[in-house]
Amino acid sequence: MSGMEAGPYERLLLAEIHDFDDTVVAVLSDAEKAEGAMARLRAAGYDIEVLEGEGGKNHLDPAGEAGPAATVKRLLNAFGDQNRVLERLSRELDEGNLVISVEAKPDEADEAVSILQEHEGEFIWKLGTWTYTRVGE
Repeated sequence: MSGMEAGPYERLLLAEIHDFDDTVVAVLSDAEKAEGAMARLRAAGYDIEVLEGEGGKNHLDPAGEAGPAATVKRLLNAFGDQNRVLERLSRELDEGNLVISVEAKPDEADEAVSILQEHEGEFIWKLGTWTYTRVGE
C-alpha cells in the first residue's frame, strides 16, 4: 500500500474496533438538557463521555481491539448494526448535536436509558459485545 490510500475495505481491516461493549449511547440536541442528563448520570455513579464535533467523530473511528475475534467482529460490524449506528452518530455530530456515551453493564443499562429519556435523549442504543438494541423510536 505504499503511496496509495487505503480503500474502505482495507481501512476496515487495518482499523481496530472501538470498544462499545456495555455502553448506552444517545443523541441530545439541546445543550441544557445534555448538561442535566450528564449531571444525573454522574450522580448515579455512571462513567460518561460526551462526544461533539470533529473530535467526537474521530472518537467514533474504529479503535481498540486486535486478534482473530476482533477481525471477525470487524467483518460482522461492517455489514451490521454497529456500522449503521456509527454512521448515524457521525451525522448527528455533523449537525451540531451531542452524543453521550454511558458505560453501563446490562443490569445498569435500563436506569441509564431512563435518565437519557427524561432529558429528551434520542436515537438511544444499548450496545453489547455482540448485540445492539435500539431503545424506543
